[in-house]
Amino acid sequence: MKKIGIVGAGVSGLTLACFLKKNTNYDISIFEKDNLKFKNVNGIQISPNAFRILRELNFDSFDQSKLCKISGVSFHDYSSNKKIATMNFNLNDQSYIALNRSDLINFLINKFSLKDQIIDKEVIKIHEKSILLKDEKKQDFDILVIADGIFSNLRNKKIEPIYSGYSAFRGVFSDERQTNNIDLWMGKNFHFVKYPIDQNKNHSFTLVKKIPYNKDILSYDYEIKNLKENKKFYFPNLNNISFKDLNIKMWPIYKLNKVFYGDKDTFFIGDSAHGFIPSRAQGAAQAIEDSHELFNLIATNDISPRKLFKIRKNRIKKIKRKSENNIIIFHLNFFILRKIRNFFIKIICSSKFLVKLINSYIFDYNYKKNL
Repeated sequence: MKKIGIVGAGVSGLTLACFLKKNTNYDISIFEKDNLKFKNVNGIQISPNAFRILRELNFDSFDQSKLCKISGVSFHDYSSNKKIATMNFNLNDQSYIALNRSDLINFLINKFSLKDQIIDKEVIKIHEKSILLKDEKKQDFDILVIADGIFSNLRNKKIEPIYSGYSAFRGVFSDERQTNNIDLWMGKNFHFVKYPIDQNKNHSFTLVKKIPYNKDILSYDYEIKNLKENKKFYFPNLNNISFKDLNIKMWPIYKLNKVFYGDKDTFFIGDSAHGFIPSRAQGAAQAIEDSHELFNLIATNDISPRKLFKIRKNRIKKIKRKSENNIIIFHLNFFILRKIRNFFIKIICSSKFLVKLINSYIFDYNYKKNL
């Protein structure tokens, strides 16, 4: 029985653990330094490419009241206060969903009885296939997987997070109108996204804008206070949404300087391998894809970080490039450029062919091709 150590109990680490747990040939240990018991209300989007993989983990049994099936995205021009167009995904038998991240985490843990495999201890050092815990205890494994996020201290020091120049302000609010669409407002040097995350009229929102680098904010738990008095954290006035009494967290957006899936016998997946600007809503989806691809390699004993890198590099690099292009398009300043952008959005949204062409490189990912 192979011993597999996973550092990080986020989406990528737990997805991998679930696939491994389905097979009794593995002894799994998951190390997580943060408390998983707290209620972290934070919306995430799962596009069809990742949803198909989750279905392999019996996701059809997930409580449907705790998710929302997304039908499309509505584009708005904030400067003119007008809706540009709605892009209908026309997914037929596929699903694009949005939900609370904590609900997904809890589902993965409970569905595959992972509580006994989760060890609430911090890993401070790795060497080959061994880990050193904060209490100075050492453990050895046959395979070691690092999935502890973009700020991982366990990577090669040459692979480092770089501040993108943008920060995200995130939270959840209740809206009387239940919708199945993502709403995207594009403004000058910012964009704002909101979308439903369940059937109880709860919506997640994210404001992304340029913010100067602050070396003191290196986590996703920085709470914004005195929002009204602080002009640096100005929120746009959108459809009478009031941000005054909401719990808003600031997320500095970092990206890794290189795609890195590990070396020797240690693997990196998810944001610890390829953190990028999330303006294509593919952070969780790509973490899920990573986990599935790594599981396939483990299951066939054809396993090396180089092989995983070869499988994933072109797709990840393309999505990173598209994400960075998106944020430029969303944040256009000049009137003429915004008019041209809005014109092309209308053209694309009016054509099923163009909508499919734009989205197929992500949505139609064949996760079984490397089996």
